[in-house]
Amino acid sequence: MNHSARIVLSAATMLILLTPAMGYAERSGPVDGELIIRGGWLFDGVGDTRRPNRGIIIRAGKIAEVDADVPQRIPTTANVMDLADSETIFPGMIDLHAHYNLDLVDAGRVEEVVYNGVIFLANGVTSTWSAGEYYPERVITQRDLIDAGKAIGPRLFASGPYFGAFRCEYDIKTAADDCPAWPNDITEAEIRREVDKWAEQGVISIKIKQATPIEAKILIEQAHKNGMTATAHLANYNVEYDVPLKDAILMGIDRVEHQLTLGSGGPRSAEMEEMIDLILTHQVYYDANLQMYGGINLRREHPAEMIWTDEAKYFTPYTQSLLRKRGPPPPESDEAEFAQRVLELKTLYESGGENLLVVGTDEPVYTSLLPGFAYHRELLAMTYAGLPPVTVLKAATTNGANALGIEARLGSIEPGKLADLVVVRGNPLDDIKAARNIRFVIKEGIVYNPEVLLRSVVGMIGPLGPDDHENWTLRIKPLREN
Repeated sequence: MNHSARIVLSAATMLILLTPAMGYAERSGPVDGELIIRGGWLFDGVGDTRRPNRGIIIRAGKIAEVDADVPQRIPTTANVMDLADSETIFPGMIDLHAHYNLDLVDAGRVEEVVYNGVIFLANGVTSTWSAGEYYPERVITQRDLIDAGKAIGPRLFASGPYFGAFRCEYDIKTAADDCPAWPNDITEAEIRREVDKWAEQGVISIKIKQATPIEAKILIEQAHKNGMTATAHLANYNVEYDVPLKDAILMGIDRVEHQLTLGSGGPRSAEMEEMIDLILTHQVYYDANLQMYGGINLRREHPAEMIWTDEAKYFTPYTQSLLRKRGPPPPESDEAEFAQRVLELKTLYESGGENLLVVGTDEPVYTSLLPGFAYHRELLAMTYAGLPPVTVLKAATTNGANALGIEARLGSIEPGKLADLVVVRGNPLDDIKAARNIRFVIKEGIVYNPEVLLRSVVGMIGPLGPDDHENWTLRIKPLREN
């Protein structure tokens, strides 16, 4: 069975798995009439505490009422979800660095959106922004299927391809390296056309990586002309800036990723306070990606908390064998460098930047670890860095929506917004690990059982064997067609 046939079969299988006659808990279609959720505790993403949930009413995929007095007026057409006193409901979470690309056959990173999407959704991540794509058409195709109700997954906010020389992946190290997909002599008109092209396909935010200062300025300007936001990976693989952080902020960048200085303390980190002041002044969002850059050491120090389930089982048996042979990669950063990243995050928070922190996993797959589960590793890593759980949960919900410009629709539990909600056992404001103890995930009023979702994708990710590598091999497409 080839890859595309497996995708079709998987979608059909999931529909069967999620539509038994077992009540609302495992539906795959809109709930008829109203869905009423009562009992338990509510964290709405607006305030900083949870409160008793008197009642949430959902109609036509949207939140109609919050704190509704529902016991006296439940219509016969309503579906009622009663929460236990130990359970908490909070907004669906948003990953602002959700890579869907995997390097499984040592032939570059390529997108797999179908099964990864289901895993994200099962982990309570109801929206993702993909932070640079190598096969953007795969993401857009799946986005459209999900939006049409023909596939299951999170809300996919596509990023389009990388904007910069990283379109050639690790064949380049800096913006000065030539890439046929982003040539050194790229013109201003070509750059603007590229941004316009992807805006027309529904991209609402672009990712800049390995672009020159001149290119970055044009990209940010053109993105804003199209009503898009822009983020950037500013450092190159020679550990220098392609575009200095200060310059990017003054150009109008909306979000920055990974780090606020290039150093591990010392002279190369001396500008940290100046950069934080700039971020606060210009209200630039920050995505630290701690679980990626400190992940190997964090998993070594906190094995049971960081790895709580077998993620390898979601790969095909053949792919599992490839990943076992590859073994673990070296750490992304040494202890001193990671300590500086933690210091930057905590200092930004303590300086009044709480509302500018967002959650992103930055987990392109080279091992048997998957980004849907990595999301909860990132939440935990942020609390290890000294951030309170409420700050982390708001970064995962309200701040993420604000940063992406979708706050009118998502990010909090308020009337008029889309009904993206997560029900967990426990109190994530006391212990952020409770956010992974999920009972139900609700996306646009549709209720999913996470255990059913996860069972549907066991053994599905990756090639079936040595003759099934084509869809897992990166082919660089030149910007200029001959």
